[in-house]
Amino acid sequence: MHNIGFPAGLTSCPAPGTVVSLPTHVLFRHKGIVSDRRSGGKPMVISNSARRGGVYEESWDEFSEGRQVSEEGYPGALPNFEVVARAREKIGSRYNVFTWNCDSLVNYAHGLPSQSPQVALTLLLLGLGLAVTLAFRG
Repeated sequence: MHNIGFPAGLTSCPAPGTVVSLPTHVLFRHKGIVSDRRSGGKPMVISNSARRGGVYEESWDEFSEGRQVSEEGYPGALPNFEVVARAREKIGSRYNVFTWNCDSLVNYAHGLPSQSPQVALTLLLLGLGLAVTLAFRG
């Protein structure tokens, strides 16, 4: 994973279909798919967010909200045009933190199981917290 700042005079950018992310909370990252469209000389990003209420294609600057974006890579084997088309076909679908979030979209677009490791981690941490709380109460 490497950081992408897109300074003035940008000459290269991640290829369409590449997964990019930015930090949201201590352990979590918001992820998106680099689009084949551009706005203001930068690639657009398709992501699924609570902020937008679902899947949306937005400019790089809207996606990043001024934060540093990292390139996560290309997790699937589908061609980039198919990854972008799969992500784009979900535009307008509603966000759900447990069943349809940014991880879900990224995995779906790449032809991988539509799951969220970040949700699994959250549930694990909540379960551990509950177990520790109950252990100290008993």
